Amino acid sequence: MLKIQSLAKTLPGPPPRRLFEDLALDIASGECVAIVGESGAGKSTLLNCIAGLDGVAGGSIRVRGTEICGLDDDALARLRREHFGFVFQAFHVLPHLSLADNVAVPLWLLGVQDRVARVRALDMLARVGLAARADDPPRLMSGGELQRVAIARALVHRPAVVLADEPTGNLDPERAASVLDLLLDTIRDAGAAGVLVTHSRAAARRADRVLALEQGRLVDIRLAE
Repeated sequence: MLKIQSLAKTLPGPPPRRLFEDLALDIASGECVAIVGESGAGKSTLLNCIAGLDGVAGGSIRVRGTEICGLDDDALARLRREHFGFVFQAFHVLPHLSLADNVAVPLWLLGVQDRVARVRALDMLARVGLAARADDPPRLMSGGELQRVAIARALVHRPAVVLADEPTGNLDPERAASVLDLLLDTIRDAGAAGVLVTHSRAAARRADRVLALEQGRLVDIRLAE
């Protein structure tokens, strides 16, 4: 589903700094990988490279067999709309839209008819336990509820790749565990490839594999309980 080979990324100087060197990553359908590492190691930058938001100095990134390195801006934007779902620590919900409309936004961008988008948005809200709140505005929701809305929005268009950057960073431990279970279960059920960047060892242990970003490469590790 997601295959990265020999990825290289250089940050401008002075002096320039090589952030990634010969980085490789393979994620199968339905698998979620957690990436950990020290601040400044490049975890969020790696997500941006996977999504085509940051350029790279070399290597290959393939999503469902499509090479994204070298695509022009229009092709990258289309690829992100069709094949990527994003979940961030900041929920990025639109305050003037209802919860259902927030979830439907990715479908609207793909040209899905309003009626069909509404049905799919309501189905996703039901899966995250918020069907009864579909027409409520975001201002009435708690942080945990908004994070569930963000997860529903990220998955409503059935993306091939889900990128999550500290999705539970603002939540208390109990709520974080619940939200993370929901995210991982939905990724697996949808057959997507998930990449979870986190500082939380508890969150990382819930993934199928844990990789540490060290000296520009990803290394398989085991986290102690």
